[in-house]
Amino acid sequence: MKLARFAFLASLLLFIGSACIEHEIIPPPSNKVDLNASFAATINGTQVEFTQNVNKYLGFALDTQVINTAPILSRQIFISGMSSISSLQSLTLTFGGLEWDATGNSAPTLPMFNDFHMTNSDTPIPFKDMASLVGNSADGVQVTYTDNTGKIWISRENQPMGQIANFTILKQASDATGDYSLFEVTFSCEVWYVDSQTGVEESLSISNAKFRGWFKR
Repeated sequence: MKLARFAFLASLLLFIGSACIEHEIIPPPSNKVDLNASFAATINGTQVEFTQNVNKYLGFALDTQVINTAPILSRQIFISGMSSISSLQSLTLTFGGLEWDATGNSAPTLPMFNDFHMTNSDTPIPFKDMASLVGNSADGVQVTYTDNTGKIWISRENQPMGQIANFTILKQASDATGDYSLFEVTFSCEVWYVDSQTGVEESLSISNAKFRGWFKR
């Protein structure tokens, strides 16, 4: 009788113990787009590198729109770059532009966005000044480099060295924060600084640059 009672109590304790076990809740898989940026280049003979989350460097993406009245198409300019709150050095690449009819859509649709960047993948893109990028002109890029003293150096079009950028689209994806076109671009160019007081111009050479970033719709 005692043996049966002991077996009953043991079974009861085992049941209570198993009922108190907390089951692990596994969250559903996230569809968040993995955004990572990096930049490496030789600038005036010195190797310069920025890496996402190293020395507080982060990638970013912006855009600007030039809205025109039909039949002139509107134009969207894409901006991608890297900067840090711990350093003055940064890089910005401006690329444009996607043309669309703003009469029907306030912004380019996702298929327009994806098609524009895929069309320009593996195609040599010339350097253009900002006036050419925002005006209804051919596609082009502009590079802006800020050095460790805060001087801002900007590329120019029609340089004798024949500046070209080559994009490779790595992935196109969307999540709750937006639509993205992840890319890698290689380029070499000359960038210029103009002293606002004296008007004296200086230049730096950026060679063998490789920038990985993203554009956002």
